[in-house]
Amino acid sequence: ANAPIMPVPWIEREVDFREQFLFVIERQCERPSTSPEELHNQWMRAYHYMGWVYGPQYDREKRHHPDLVPFSRLPDLEQDKDAVFILLCEIARRFIYDP
Repeated sequence: ANAPIMPVPWIEREVDFREQFLFVIERQCERPSTSPEELHNQWMRAYHYMGWVYGPQYDREKRHHPDLVPFSRLPDLEQDKDAVFILLCEIARRFIYDP
């Protein structure tokens, strides 16, 4: 998708990131949010808790992230990514958790 931030391989991610990501997936499968904006707001709160701040360029070491802005200020690609994540979790919920 030519995303501006290429994900770091799972094994190289920080432990707090991995724990937070697994928590989000579990929450989405148990009590799904259907709002990409709500999901983004939850992501921002989690990232702020982990010590991340807004920065115009992604920087893992400094924990700067350009997407730590209100949902309405995200580029369309990032808004779409949140919507796709919700749909993928819904697929998992329907076919894994609610067979």
